[in-house]
Amino acid sequence: MIFFDLDGTLLDFKSAEYFGVRTLYLENKQHLQMNEDVFYQLWCNVSSIYYKKYLDGELTFAQQKIERTKGVFAEAGIRLSDHEAEAKFHTYLKGFEHHWKAYDDVIPCLYALKGRRLGIISNGDHAQQVFKLERMCIREHFEIIVTSGDAGVAKPDVRIFEIACEKAGLPPEECCYVGDDLYIDILPCEKFGMTGIWLNRYQRAHDEPNIRMIDSLAILGSYLL
Repeated sequence: MIFFDLDGTLLDFKSAEYFGVRTLYLENKQHLQMNEDVFYQLWCNVSSIYYKKYLDGELTFAQQKIERTKGVFAEAGIRLSDHEAEAKFHTYLKGFEHHWKAYDDVIPCLYALKGRRLGIISNGDHAQQVFKLERMCIREHFEIIVTSGDAGVAKPDVRIFEIACEKAGLPPEECCYVGDDLYIDILPCEKFGMTGIWLNRYQRAHDEPNIRMIDSLAILGSYLL
């Protein structure tokens, strides 16, 4: 069975995130003493902190939305109530969701794999991750969807891969995982016994030996032959 990561592998997450942050920035520009690029980088830095707290079980998915928004605006010298932060996050979310799109190589890849058992293993809120697949019109391709929000454990913890294999009814050596992060996706899944395939779209350098690597999903089908 072939499992895929979602954000950064199938969904162009960074592009959607950028436009979501831009939407938020333009609505609040008059109150922010920084340019758009600085605000975007601030959002990314603060978001990574609070999203990790969510993945670690320290915050609920709803709480991390509020706390990361409050954190970003606090860095800009603006204190927000929970209600104000929730409203501002909704502004970001509208822009973010509006720009959800699959990479150009995704749909051809999925059709090339027609007849193969496919699944998703993804960190994130289950409902939101399924919604992304639906918005990209690719939900039907995936038999199994395992998310950290549903499983209660997040990558790089190998238990999420164990859960996915159990759902598939297959041992790990009969499953492979395609993901864009070498350290969160590939090394942990291989530690569990799955075959990892690193989608290294941007040709990042690495020091890990014997890594199976592709730079496009366009060649995944032939790579698996």
